[in-house]
Amino acid sequence: MADTKPTLACTTAQVQSSSVRFIQSSSSSLEALGSLPADQLVILFTPAIPREGSREDPFEVLGRALSKRHARVRHVPFVAKVGLTDLHAAWVRKAGAIIVVNCDPALLIDTKATGNMSSQTKFAAQVSDTLQALRGSSKIPLSCVHISPSSAAPASITGYDNLVVCSSYSVANMEKAASMLMC
Repeated sequence: MADTKPTLACTTAQVQSSSVRFIQSSSSSLEALGSLPADQLVILFTPAIPREGSREDPFEVLGRALSKRHARVRHVPFVAKVGLTDLHAAWVRKAGAIIVVNCDPALLIDTKATGNMSSQTKFAAQVSDTLQALRGSSKIPLSCVHISPSSAAPASITGYDNLVVCSSYSVANMEKAASMLMC
C-alpha cells in the first residue's frame, strides 16, 4: 500500500498563539515541508527525557500530530550528553525534512539524567552541520522546536530555516507546533 499524505487545513488561530510562535520562518521551507512527497521521510529528533508516571515519550504527541500531516514521520530520540551518533547521521542521510526538538531543562523531571540545554543545542548544531556536509546545496527543510517556559528563543541555534518556540510540551502546544510547521 502506498503512503498517502493526509491533508489538514491551517487556520489563523492555529498559527497565532502566545504559547507557540515562530521566531523565524522561511516561506519556501514551510511550503516544501507542507508539500513533502509521500515517499520522503520527516525525521523528528527529540531529547530522551523521563516523564514521571508515564512510559510514553513526552514528544510522542508531536510525532503523532506530525503523522496526521505526513505519512512517513520517524521519531528518533537523542541523548544530549552523547550527541550525534552514526545512527543519527544515517537518519539525516535518509531525510526529506528534519525537525529537531530542544527542551529547556527547567521543564524536565531529572535534569542531571537528560543533559543540559547546551548539550541539546550542540546536537542541533551537529544535525545542521551533518546535513550541510551530506547534502551540500540541496535544500532539505530544517526546523527546530524549542520548548522553554519563557518562550524565549535560544541565541545559539543557527542554520535552521524555521524556529518555533513553545512554553511547554503540552498536547495542545505540540499539536499547534505541528500545524504551524506542516500546513
